Amino acid sequence: MIGRLISKHAITQRRACALVSLQRSTCRYQAVARKKEQDLVARLKQLALRYPRFGYLRLHQLLRREGWAINHKRVYRLYKLLKLKIKLKRGRKRGGLHQRTALPPATSRHQVWALDFVHDRLVDGRQVRILGVIDHYSRECLSLCVDTSLSGLRVVRELNSLVSEYGKPSHIVSDNGSEFTSHAIQAWHASKGVQWHYISPGKPQQNGHMESLNGKLRDECLNMHVLHGLEEARSILKHWRIYYNHERPHSSLNYQTPQEFINKQRGKNKPTMMKN
Repeated sequence: MIGRLISKHAITQRRACALVSLQRSTCRYQAVARKKEQDLVARLKQLALRYPRFGYLRLHQLLRREGWAINHKRVYRLYKLLKLKIKLKRGRKRGGLHQRTALPPATSRHQVWALDFVHDRLVDGRQVRILGVIDHYSRECLSLCVDTSLSGLRVVRELNSLVSEYGKPSHIVSDNGSEFTSHAIQAWHASKGVQWHYISPGKPQQNGHMESLNGKLRDECLNMHVLHGLEEARSILKHWRIYYNHERPHSSLNYQTPQEFINKQRGKNKPTMMKN
C-alpha cells in the first residue's frame, strides 16, 4: 500500500505512512533470517540424514550433546517443518495362554542377560542368522554373532566366550526356540549354575529388552545396508555394536549411552578415601 501511494501520487514515505497511520519503522522493517537458526536447520538435516530412524527427541539429545542450548519444542517445530518424520510400521503382538514366573529385576551388570535371533539375507539369497546378547541392567549389547547357521552348540560356544570376558550371569532370558531348548544348552546352564528363564510362547514382550535391541538393529542397521557376504556382515555388525554401546543415546538410560551409564555407575561404586 505504501509503495502504491509513493509511486502513484509522488509523495514521500513519511507522508504515505502518516496517511495510512503506519509507523515508518514498521514500513522499513526487513525480515532477516537468523544465522543461528540457519545453522541449526543445517545441523538437524545432517543428523537426520545420518540417523534416518531417529525421532525428534533423540535428535534433540544429540544436538544438546553438541552444545546447542535449545529445548525439544523448538526441535519438534523444525522437525515438522522440514518433514523429517518417518512413519513406523509395527506388527500386532500376539497373545498367549501360558503364564510364567516373574523375573527379578536386574540390580547390577551381568546379572541378567537376554538372547534372541534376528534373520536376514545376503544378496545371493542365502539366509543369515544373528545371535544378539544384551545385558538387562546397562542395556549394553554384548554380542552380535552372525552366520548362516547357529546351532545350540554354537550358542554354547558364544556363551562360553562371553563368560570368559564378562563373568557368569545369574539369569539368562530367551524364547523357546529349538537352539535354546537343545541338550547342549540344558547341559551348559546346569553345569554353570545359571538359571535359564524361558518366556511364554507367543509373548515376545516378556523379553522386552531383547525385542528393543532387535527392532533397533533391524531399523537402524540391517534395513540400511545390503549384505554381500558374511565377512561384510560381520564388519557392519561389529561397527554397529560399537556405535550402539558408545554413541547411541538410550531413552531408558535417561539419554545416556550404555558406556556412559556404566562409567557413571563405576564412579558411584568407587570407594571414597577416609580422612585421618
